[in-house]
Amino acid sequence: MRTRALPLLAATAVLALAGCSAAETPAPSASPTASASASAAPPTSASPTPDATAGAPVVETPVECETLDLASGTVAGSDLGPCLQAVLVRYDTGTLTISGDELAGEISYHYDPMFEFRGDLETGGGPVAISFVDGDMLIDEGDGPVVADPDSADPTEQAAGAAAEAYRVFSDPGFIGDLIGGGDTWSVSAAPEPVETLDGSVEAYRLESTAAYDWYGIPIDAYTLWLTEDFRPVAAESTTGFLGRTATLTQQLSGLGEPVTISPLS
Repeated sequence: MRTRALPLLAATAVLALAGCSAAETPAPSASPTASASASAAPPTSASPTPDATAGAPVVETPVECETLDLASGTVAGSDLGPCLQAVLVRYDTGTLTISGDELAGEISYHYDPMFEFRGDLETGGGPVAISFVDGDMLIDEGDGPVVADPDSADPTEQAAGAAAEAYRVFSDPGFIGDLIGGGDTWSVSAAPEPVETLDGSVEAYRLESTAAYDWYGIPIDAYTLWLTEDFRPVAAESTTGFLGRTATLTQQLSGLGEPVTISPLS
């Protein structure tokens, strides 16, 4: 297996995770049975489809969102992050589309009966495929699937494990909630705004971190989230600075609650 240089965003994730103790490491997404714990322009879709709100499944508002008042003008990250994670678990399935200068691609996932995902990513070094099924992480950087296990005695599996854990931070939508929870205060737009998503046009509040912050050692220069009135996340945009460089990443969530098939790399 060739070991590629990770893009900036993934490299900062590796360093952050390596610097955390087991108790401090950001938790991956919970299972459905567990309790989920400068103005950016809204992302656009080249080919908008009919209104996403009308066709979106309706889920019961999680208790984690009961203290969140989007009409208040500001919300606390400690309330926003857990609410977002709980909503994603309630919807169970979805597709996460990533776009950025150094990392892009699409990830399908589900939470029930356990969190699993399959993604095809494009990095500065070429395509990367990754899957997490039945507790096994596999990564393919062009030479075929390799077991990704940072604790393995096999150096190849160790290297694959380090890369896979970095990409997982951007492939698991539950990490969005964890990252947002790291920001103290978020401003909320006075009213929902039209946002073009991969599912179509939707009205969503724009929430922005009022200040730069650190998330497990990763400096977050700016972060914007678009959230519907019923707390459904539709998009996020983050700008990260590290080693004198900056990178911006957009994540769009689509197909929430729609059937997906997650299969391991083969």
